[in-house]
Amino acid sequence: MVRIPVPSPQTPDPSVAPRTFSAIDINLACPVRKISAKARGGHWLREPEGAIDILRAVRAAVPESIPVTVKLRRGSDDSPQAERNFYRIFDALFDLGCAWTTVHGRTVEQKYVGPSRWTFLRDLVRARPGRLVFGSGDVWEVRDIFRMLAYTGVQAVSVARGCIGNPWIFRQARAMMDGAPPAPPTLDEQRAVLREHFDLSVAVNGEGGASLMMRKFGVRFAAHHPRAEEVRRRFIAVESIDGWRRVLDEEYAPAVPEPALLT
Repeated sequence: MVRIPVPSPQTPDPSVAPRTFSAIDINLACPVRKISAKARGGHWLREPEGAIDILRAVRAAVPESIPVTVKLRRGSDDSPQAERNFYRIFDALFDLGCAWTTVHGRTVEQKYVGPSRWTFLRDLVRARPGRLVFGSGDVWEVRDIFRMLAYTGVQAVSVARGCIGNPWIFRQARAMMDGAPPAPPTLDEQRAVLREHFDLSVAVNGEGGASLMMRKFGVRFAAHHPRAEEVRRRFIAVESIDGWRRVLDEEYAPAVPEPALLT
């Protein structure tokens, strides 16, 4: 177990412009092997006392005005000890003053295989009334948000992989909360988001990297297109920025001409 020293609060220097965040989210849920192998993410669900030391240190270092939140999975595995470890961390994070926790219904060992156990989330809410819990796992389309809320009783839902290629899920959720039907994205909206996503990827990864990396996102975006399977195959075949231009120009032709892609 690693003991982490808790820093002493420091008086802010009024001459220095504030640089901060709206919230600090501590991820104790990542199941990726290369992450957990370095004692990060989901690794700490196996070492609850070390996890609590991390939470205590972060909460002490962050001003009280900034919420600290925590992301968890329901356990490292399906063993009774793993569940006890989960509840030890869950209870401690609220005792330390963390604002809420997002709980994914799979274990670290599961990674992303098999169903998310919504019954665990339901039982957690019943066992710990009054705690602010966000549910996560198997939220693939907008109606899943409301199914999870109704079935589990969580106070909010976190959408993760379900919004890849579908950023409109949040707009659709707001519409449903207002009593309106969840409208699908138009071709113009799809094209605009694809262009923006690609431009951002180019800025980070360069043209070559973006052209290859964006294929997997294009495949997910294609699900909204009237010719979904045809467009999906075209995105899979993209190997260059010219290939991206062709797909967008031919499959998402705008009603009004617009500027070229970032080069």
